[in-house]
Amino acid sequence: MPQQAPHFCVVPGCSTLTLRRRCLAHAVQTEHARPNYAIRRWYRTPRWKALRALVLREAGYTCASCGKVALALEVDHITKHGGNLGRFWDRANLQPLCRRCHQQKTQRGE
Repeated sequence: MPQQAPHFCVVPGCSTLTLRRRCLAHAVQTEHARPNYAIRRWYRTPRWKALRALVLREAGYTCASCGKVALALEVDHITKHGGNLGRFWDRANLQPLCRRCHQQKTQRGE
């Protein structure tokens, strides 16, 4: 698969070439400005990474919705945690979903 050509960062006035929408500096700046930034940091902890790996192993890397088997699955909160630590870390509230199923669930507002 050919690599896409670099383009300028989408932030007006930025002349940095990137393969993504924003250059690294503006991507970080955008992430820090998100209203749920503090909560999103939980996804970068070693504890989350271990829990995520456990969920995927237990499910045999199978999407809970469509049954697709893949290494690149996302771990979804069945019930939105809304910043609640108990629900965030509750193993029973987690399921593996393929990207398509996770996007569809998110679009439905679930």
